[in-house]
Amino acid sequence: MQDGDRHETTAAAVLSDVALTEAQLVEIRRLAERADELVEASLSANTRRAYGTAWRQWSEWCLGFGLNPAQADASWLAMHLTSLSEARSLSTIELRRAAVLAIRRRLGRPIHLDDGYFSEFLAGLRRTKGARPDKKAALLEENLRAVLLLLDPVTVPAPKRCLRDRALLLTGFAGGFRRSELAGFDLRDLTFTAEGLVPFVAGSKTDQERRGEEVGIQSVPRSPLCAATALAAWLAARGDTPGPLFCRIDRGGHLTYGVDGRLQPIDSKTVARLVKRVIKGTGLAEGEFSGHSLRAGMMTAADRKGVPLEAAMQHGRWKDARTARGYRRHSSLWQGNFTGKLLGDE
Repeated sequence: MQDGDRHETTAAAVLSDVALTEAQLVEIRRLAERADELVEASLSANTRRAYGTAWRQWSEWCLGFGLNPAQADASWLAMHLTSLSEARSLSTIELRRAAVLAIRRRLGRPIHLDDGYFSEFLAGLRRTKGARPDKKAALLEENLRAVLLLLDPVTVPAPKRCLRDRALLLTGFAGGFRRSELAGFDLRDLTFTAEGLVPFVAGSKTDQERRGEEVGIQSVPRSPLCAATALAAWLAARGDTPGPLFCRIDRGGHLTYGVDGRLQPIDSKTVARLVKRVIKGTGLAEGEFSGHSLRAGMMTAADRKGVPLEAAMQHGRWKDARTARGYRRHSSLWQGNFTGKLLGDE
């Protein structure tokens, strides 16, 4: 949306029918712009990108029918979502719906859904598409052990990249971190203690106000999966230059610096690509895994080893128990399962 549109909708009530000086008008517009910036800041960067994509597609679709995307009503939105349903998942459709509604509200032209039609449409869509989420596979201990054989800094031509990738994967798994959190870590966010390491998560999907939270990861030196050991090895190669914990590395295996002399950060897509690349190297189907597989792997592994759900939720910073249970994947299916006895000959 254009800046002028945003200022118009925010300040319209104040500017109409009131005699104001030019200085007052300038101040009102400044405050309106700042208010819009704060609304924008309430959404994560990923959500803003997703909303932008959804609005562009809605606009293109509307213009194809000669409609103004800022004026088309709920029946047109229903038809737009119907067209998406032929190729998109239910979660994507729900996101597109939320995006269009949110941006129309920002424009001061909300779509009214109070006639019951749209609720019935969504219920029918969920019933037809099914509400089962499309979950990626969890990356587990056995996968990590196989991956570490591929990431041997002694035998590969780019040892720094190897050390970084080992540390990133093991930290992501041990901490149950989201890929955005891994990409967002700064060197100053990491503290080593006698017990292990303590990453500080400055902000996350469930901490939009950026209060921050510390996560404890115990050191297990005898284990090849020890995140503290892997991070110490990576930092020895990275050095103590201020900047991102997991920085970019070029094709020659060198740390990448910007024009300001600071190390360049990776992005969340780097985490996803890394997971897919190493999984492919182990012979598994890369399409079944994503950057989120590390977080899912932590919760599934915790379930396997009898860690109470509440403790795993606290460690992984889940707020909703129902969501957290969904991450326990298939391991809980076999705890106390009696079907073997039921179907056996004995």
